[in-house]
Amino acid sequence: MRISIKRTIHLIIFSLTMMLLTGFAGAADKAPEIKKEKPIDTFIARVNGVEIAQKDMERKFNLIKERYASRGVPLDDAKLDEFKDNILKSLIDQEVLFQESTAQKIVITPEEIKAELDNFKKQFETEAAFQEQIKKMGYTEDFILSQIKQSKTIEKYIDEKVMPGIKVADDDAKKYYDSHPDEFQRPERVHASHILLKLDPKASDAVKAETRKKMDGIKKRLDAGEDFAKLAKENSDCPSSAKGGDLGFFARGQMVKPFEEAAFALKPGEVSGVVETQFGYHLIKSQEKEAASTLAFNDIKERLTDKLKQDKFKETFPGYIDDLKKKYKIEISENAVKAPAEAGKVPAAEAGKDKK
Repeated sequence: MRISIKRTIHLIIFSLTMMLLTGFAGAADKAPEIKKEKPIDTFIARVNGVEIAQKDMERKFNLIKERYASRGVPLDDAKLDEFKDNILKSLIDQEVLFQESTAQKIVITPEEIKAELDNFKKQFETEAAFQEQIKKMGYTEDFILSQIKQSKTIEKYIDEKVMPGIKVADDDAKKYYDSHPDEFQRPERVHASHILLKLDPKASDAVKAETRKKMDGIKKRLDAGEDFAKLAKENSDCPSSAKGGDLGFFARGQMVKPFEEAAFALKPGEVSGVVETQFGYHLIKSQEKEAASTLAFNDIKERLTDKLKQDKFKETFPGYIDDLKKKYKIEISENAVKAPAEAGKVPAAEAGKDKK
């Protein structure tokens, strides 16, 4: 559940730039090129004197418009204004959090930043595809690195300074468990291994016959007492061959129908006959089965507590940000879109009058 909390943090404070780029990852040839416009050097807001450039908001705004356009989803003026308001608020919140993180002596090393960039690049087929994509979007690698530094600094701040203050009592976890019984039902599961001989659906009858003959030969060897895991390592075309064909536990609905029906029909220790699916021919061995059951509270307590902490974080974090912003002088330029009054933002000429 620790990972889930980090994902929640990302959803709230991670840069729009990174999320939008991720949405286009691996599809550089399909992504629309952002039209180059006259550079805008004016700022849209200041946080304690640090400017947030209008071009940063325009970049993100254009990416959103292009993304919706590529899906054929029309956007009216009201929706576009809403996007602008949300982007502006996001940029200000992000800058406030980054400044607070820095003030709290949170440090991210260059090695951590590089590791994050390397991991991000893996979503693209090649380095060239990554470079082409960020160029089309009007970004540079240095800008991406700065966004990674900012977002990871904020993430670490949240992790070290905010999350420890979020508490969930054991009694609250037990009350949730008792009042949501359906969430803790575990379906029938089977632990199985398999041997796969891949077969192209368009393969000729001769190829099918030859593949089936090979699989029949493997079955005979199993019937003669040879080790299933050893034969899987030697013959299976599935990546699971490295683990002796082991697929772990799975419930109904997770495998294609013919495979599922055969696997659940077996008793532990039994091996199926040859099973044909769209992937090819399989031999399946049932390792063990688990009947449907209800997870015991003590078994789920730690994960449930983390889940409730995550929920509490999502619920309370907007208020936390609003309180934090009271410490900072926030100025909104007249060049910026009009932000909602409830966001607590004021024109640059009025900003900071009551702030110290």
